[in-house]
Amino acid sequence: MPVPDGVAPSWYGLTLTYRSDELGGLPIERFHQALLAEGAVEFDRPGSTRPLHELPLYQRPDLLFPGHPHHHRQYSPGAFPVAEHAHRHTIKLPVWHREQDLALAEQYVRAAVKVSDHHEELL
Repeated sequence: MPVPDGVAPSWYGLTLTYRSDELGGLPIERFHQALLAEGAVEFDRPGSTRPLHELPLYQRPDLLFPGHPHHHRQYSPGAFPVAEHAHRHTIKLPVWHREQDLALAEQYVRAAVKVSDHHEELL
């Protein structure tokens, strides 16, 4: 479907939750490397899209706001365990939305299935 005049497309991402316990404890980093080796290079680990309390603004607000009393709140690792767990176990994909992208999406599914099916070789 064409994008109407005056409308800008938006970026969307599909987030997948990695469950290492279902793959013999294979670390997510090794799983991701194997996906990339299969040519599925758009599988991505989140970087800047991380729990807010880990961002520099929340760790050191005084760097952006000189004189800000940053001692009033300390966000240490483990302060938000659900957000941290989600971040550590996420793999992302772009959302392909055009009919012509169907073959590419199927290629990525095949790569994920292949790596999952052969996870024991990666341990």
